[in-house]
Amino acid sequence: SAESQSVPVEPLSWADGFIVVYNIIDRTSFLNAKNILQQIKEIRVDGCKGEVPVGLVGNKQDLCHARQVSEEEGRTLAQEHRCLFQEVSAAEDHQEISGLFTELIRSAAERLRRPTDLRRYSGSKSMAKLINNVFGKRRKSV
Repeated sequence: SAESQSVPVEPLSWADGFIVVYNIIDRTSFLNAKNILQQIKEIRVDGCKGEVPVGLVGNKQDLCHARQVSEEEGRTLAQEHRCLFQEVSAAEDHQEISGLFTELIRSAAERLRRPTDLRRYSGSKSMAKLINNVFGKRRKSV
């Protein structure tokens, strides 16, 4: 069942940000994403670990004719959990995905620069470099 899906607790307690992806043509994946967002909230916010940036991504926008989850449902869930939200087609538009990662990294870096958070900033720099390596090389002229 969708409710039994869970994420290992350890990464939830140390990660500087999260991207939760669901498939817009699969309601079960949306319910799993909802469950994961709740886990993040319970461990990070309710568990006093500190709030971190979270992105909620509805994937397979190119298959919207078979949609089982409306964009409004995704947007509402993101608002409830104070997430960034984007619907994308990973198969067709890597620039939208890259933009979401950039915004998430920017939010994480701002949080890490606050004096109350003593963790190092280098993790976000490494993440930014990784994202650039993944998405930066795919640019092709059409």
